[in-house]
Amino acid sequence: MTGQLRADAKRNRDQILAAARELLVNQGVGVPMEEIARHAGVGVGTLYRRFPDRVALLRALSVHTVEHMTDLARTALHTEPDAWNALSRFVRECVALRLGALRSIVDPQLHTALQHSEEVHSARMDLLGIVEQMIATAQRDGSMRTDVGVVDVAMLVSLHLKRPFDLPGTQPEEMDARLTQLMLDGLRPGSATPLPGKPANLSDVQWRTGR
Repeated sequence: MTGQLRADAKRNRDQILAAARELLVNQGVGVPMEEIARHAGVGVGTLYRRFPDRVALLRALSVHTVEHMTDLARTALHTEPDAWNALSRFVRECVALRLGALRSIVDPQLHTALQHSEEVHSARMDLLGIVEQMIATAQRDGSMRTDVGVVDVAMLVSLHLKRPFDLPGTQPEEMDARLTQLMLDGLRPGSATPLPGKPANLSDVQWRTGR
């Protein structure tokens, strides 16, 4: 019976997070908590027992999203024939699923609260560590330009996910695919203009966590 209760609780949590992500990305961060509960198919009381306020919900959603991205990165790294193909697949999957788009609609105050979350920080570092491994391997085998680091790639993906608007007469998914290919081509060696400065990697940056 205890196992069933735990399974039910996990299912409710996953349903809430899936509903929250869909509504928040599509309608904005101000969507009522009651609407999130209704969309998830749970009672409002259940939602508030799991997430007592909006910041708690967004913190959990941020961790959940980053963990999903980490799973995608690990799968790509273990199943693709080389590091470049793994990185390309990971980037395309993140863009196609709009993973990371939540950040673009979070207001500065909430964004600061999330930045100071140790749980969010830890999840992000796990993800970036895998991406950095892909980059280093691809650079060693000559399939990726050597003057970029994991921070460059993370910023490019983050900017790409913040689609500012959809143009009439265009297909958003097709435009995403085109821009993603342009971005990936810019990471290849041989046809690139040298970049100013030095690439920043995880060891070079200080991530704010409130510590």
